[in-house]
Amino acid sequence: MTQTFKLKKGKISFDNDRIIINDAAKKYRILMLMTSGFGSIFGIGFALNSLRSDEQIKLWLGLLICLLSISGLIMWLLRSVRSEISLREVKSIKLNQKFSNKFLDIRLKSNRLRRVIRLDNKTELEEFIETNFGAD
Repeated sequence: MTQTFKLKKGKISFDNDRIIINDAAKKYRILMLMTSGFGSIFGIGFALNSLRSDEQIKLWLGLLICLLSISGLIMWLLRSVRSEISLREVKSIKLNQKFSNKFLDIRLKSNRLRRVIRLDNKTELEEFIETNFGAD
């Protein structure tokens, strides 16, 4: 039996043995990887430019920008954007909310995280997860 829930842009379906996610996660990941890459290049350039002008604030600011960009890059590399996940690969499923953003975190056994953002109706999905997957 397939249970389908709408996202604001897409849908998520729970089949008997798999989860099928239709969202724009691949596009968003490419955008974030490019942004993090450009940010780290900018931070390195900013820090190297400070060596010529002998300004310490530029050095520290460039290193901070580079460090934040690289940590964002690592965070995005540890996430999964797969659109079809077997239930045997799922370690846990949790619904979370930060501010007004509602999202579903699917932790895989490979310790990767598949985050489904912009949930449309959190209460129906929450009831479905509690009844079928237990309180993880």
